[in-house]
Amino acid sequence: MAIMENHLSSALGSFGLHSPYDMLKKAWREYERCTKSDNDDDRRDAAINGAITLWHMNDWVWNGITDYGRKKDEVRALLGVTGPRAEKDDLVKWAVGRCPELAICQSICNGSKHVVCIGIKEANLVSSNPNSPNVKTTPGRLEIVDGSGNTLDAPDVLRKAFDFWYHHATNANVLK
Repeated sequence: MAIMENHLSSALGSFGLHSPYDMLKKAWREYERCTKSDNDDDRRDAAINGAITLWHMNDWVWNGITDYGRKKDEVRALLGVTGPRAEKDDLVKWAVGRCPELAICQSICNGSKHVVCIGIKEANLVSSNPNSPNVKTTPGRLEIVDGSGNTLDAPDVLRKAFDFWYHHATNANVLK
C-alpha cells in the first residue's frame, strides 16, 4: 500500500490537477511567472497566486496521504503524533515548524482573501522607478515585512516554501 495517492479522484474542481505533485508544479509556474514577469501587475498577481498555492499544498498533501498512511507508525512519528492516527492539523504544524515561510504564505493567502493580514506587517510592491511611476521600467521588488519587522524578498519566500514541499511531498520524497 502506498502512503501517497498518485491521483485524487476528489479533485474535481481543479481543471485537471489531480495530485499534490500537480499542484506543486502549479506553484512552480507561479514562481516562474513572478520572477520573470515584465510588469508590476503580473509580478504581484503571480506572487499572490504562488503563496495561495503553496499554502494550499497542506490540503493537497493531506488529501493525498492515504488512510493507511495516516495510521503508519513512520508518518505518525514524523509528525509527532502520539495517537493512533495523524490529523490534518498535525501535518500543518509539522510543515510550518519545518518551513516558517509557509506561515508567511498563509498570511498572504488569508490577507488577499479577507483583506486583514495576521502574521506579517505588510507585503509591498516597491516601484523600480518611484519618481516616475508611469515610466515603463523593470518591475518593482516584492517585499514582505514579517512580524518582527524584517524585510524579506517575496520570491525568496516562495522559493523556500516550494523547495520544502518539493523535498517533502513528492512521491519520491513523501514526508521525509
